[in-house]
Parts: sequence; C-alpha cells; structure tokens
Amino acid sequence: MTDLHLSRLSYASTITEAYSPMEIGNILEDCRTNNPPLDVTGMLFLGNGYFFQCLEGPRSHINKLYMDIYSDARHKDVQILELKEINIRYFSEWSMKYVRSTHVADTVLKETGMRSFNPYELDGYTLNLLLEAFRNHQEHDEPHQAEKGKSSFWGMFKK
Repeated sequence: MTDLHLSRLSYASTITEAYSPMEIGNILEDCRTNNPPLDVTGMLFLGNGYFFQCLEGPRSHINKLYMDIYSDARHKDVQILELKEINIRYFSEWSMKYVRSTHVADTVLKETGMRSFNPYELDGYTLNLLLEAFRNHQEHDEPHQAEKGKSSFWGMFKK
C-alpha cells in the first residue's frame, strides 16, 4: 500500500471505570491484529490516568480507527491534539509501540516546565518532543534491533 496522504494523528483521553489494567494487553493485541492490514503504525502511552496515542498511516484508515477509538467505553473526553500530513513515520517499526515507562514523559515534561503529565495541556512543541522521546525509548525487556525476529511479548507489536 502506498503512503498517499500519509497522516499522523495524536490524541488524548481520560480512562474510565470500564478500563482495567488488564485491558492494555487486549488493546495491544487488537492493534497487532488490525493495524498491519490498514498500514497503520503508532505508539500508546498510559500515564496519570490518561491515554496518549499516536497513529500514523493513510488518512482514510486513521480516520476510521479514530472513530472506533472515539466510541470505546474504556476512555472519555477523547480530544485530537494534532493531525497533520507527514512524509516520514516516527513509529514505522511498530503496529503499536507501548511505552510503559513514565520516566520518558517525566524527563520531557521537566525540560519543558510541566509539573505532571496531562496530555490535554501539551503544546505542539512538547507533543512532538514526547513523540520523539517515545520513538527513541526502548523498554528494558524490549528486544534490541538485532533480536527483532525473535519471539517475545514486545515482538508481537512489531509490524
């Protein structure tokens, strides 16, 4: 599939009582199954009671996924933070990269003067700093580049 009208959508939402910590595996499994056929890649972070997610791919596919996400009962107050056409994906290697470490966000927030993680308060500059930090972050149990092909929990979410 070509990347005609390749877009990046970043959004924030607040978790609801319908969300439980066990749900993250289900969310990521759905991404692993549904995103590759749509040529969608991205990143998901959960911190301080908020979801922060970035989706990249053909605009029509991003729009469809966003409508599904918007109606999901596990979160509320879904708000688009940024939607733009892009030439290069930040998360091309992941059907959905899951960043568990809050340290990554805390470091960026400290650099930009924010006291706590609240994605609704991100300006464009801080949002893009976060995306870049999440792109470059590697979880301790995530396989290294040389181990990409090996089976592991994190390997399931690679393209």
